[in-house]
Amino acid sequence: MGMLTNNQLQTIIDKLARFATESVGDPEFNAAFTAGMETASQHVLSGAGGIATYLLTLNDEDIEADLLPSARDLDEQHPTLADGTLLTITGVNAIINALNTHFKRNNYKGLDDYMTIINTATPTLRAHGHFKKYLKTLSAKNNFIPNDIQLATLTMTSATAGTYGHLNSIDTTKYAGAKIVLKNLTALGSAPVVSVTAKKLDGTSSVLTATISTATINTETNLSDVTQLYVDVTAISITTGTSGNQIAVVAKTDRSIASA
Repeated sequence: MGMLTNNQLQTIIDKLARFATESVGDPEFNAAFTAGMETASQHVLSGAGGIATYLLTLNDEDIEADLLPSARDLDEQHPTLADGTLLTITGVNAIINALNTHFKRNNYKGLDDYMTIINTATPTLRAHGHFKKYLKTLSAKNNFIPNDIQLATLTMTSATAGTYGHLNSIDTTKYAGAKIVLKNLTALGSAPVVSVTAKKLDGTSSVLTATISTATINTETNLSDVTQLYVDVTAISITTGTSGNQIAVVAKTDRSIASA
């Protein structure tokens, strides 16, 4: 009984995620999109070109009283597609159902059940976050962050101290954990030894270490654990640093689907 390999499944789910995000024009995927719901909102619902602005030029109290509140609301909070919206399209729904049927035929409860099993201990294959966002059918733990996320920074104030700044954590209601790396935000004047206290998806924490040996801005350095399990950073410390230098801890997306 034939079953999709993980490589074959990855190709299919990446193509579906790319279809979803490009058809919507989600700027989280590509800020250069010139069409899509958010671009449309910027063009016709906001600012000088917005409906609310146009209504104010009519100088008619009745018209403004009837229409301005809703136009204002659209300007202030742009419309977004609900999770799973694309499943209302018959053809899209059919291929998702076909994937579920395929894995049921191979003794799983469906696609999500199969991916949950292969991702239980160590992440093996996750879908792009926009698969869940627009096609809904996967649990958060089976989706990876669509873009890299800067979790925290350290601005060095001496060879052994610095100012820690927490920026973000991975939203575990949407995504699984990620590999985290160190990133140079400035040219480094020394090769600091860095320790990062990082929180895993299961709630436990580990201290990861690395020595940054390059002075190049934006260079990324792997930490001592490269598993894709981390969701937050609670502390960063250094030895042999240089005052004024700055580094960040970045959560990495699993892969690009731009060419899927």
